[in-house]
Amino acid sequence: MQERRLKGVNFHGTLRALERRYGDDVLVRVRSRVEGPGGVALRDGEIVTNGWYPASWYDALLASIEREVPSRATDDGVCRELSRAAVVEDFSTLFRVISLVVSPRSALVNATRIVSRYVDGGRITVIDAREGHIHFSFDEFHGYTRRMWDDFLGGIEAVIELMRLTRLPSRVISGGQDGDARFEVVIRYQAQR
Repeated sequence: MQERRLKGVNFHGTLRALERRYGDDVLVRVRSRVEGPGGVALRDGEIVTNGWYPASWYDALLASIEREVPSRATDDGVCRELSRAAVVEDFSTLFRVISLVVSPRSALVNATRIVSRYVDGGRITVIDAREGHIHFSFDEFHGYTRRMWDDFLGGIEAVIELMRLTRLPSRVISGGQDGDARFEVVIRYQAQR
């Protein structure tokens, strides 16, 4: 199967979050060390916001970030952290408005529709959705790696944060590793007190 393609906005959002969180020095080092054709395209300014690029190019960026900013034992990993930060910045106003008129469960279920604007293909199924618990299955995400699944989870966690909910530990049912085109996870949350 052909690997999925991701929109350039994913690259740019991640790089903005990296720079805000870790500074310009880290950004410069990461950009200079992205391997392969994706790294060349990134350094030459050929990755545009509305373009579509191979999943492997995005993974090369995430791998470079992991090498430059090793995760601390107590955090969720830098890819997940940066994804959360990028989504919170990009959508904070939108989700504040949505949270006034839509239930958290409904917002999380419908947020999966937004994914098609950022990833070309793949299928997302909501297996079970009740207040405080959503069971997702992501299928046919060819070319995805552990880093990219962490990035995906970070985006979902950002939606929870933007809805002013408390994120509880997620439970991975299956997948989420290098080469897994299928990932199944239960996302848990509760209303803030």
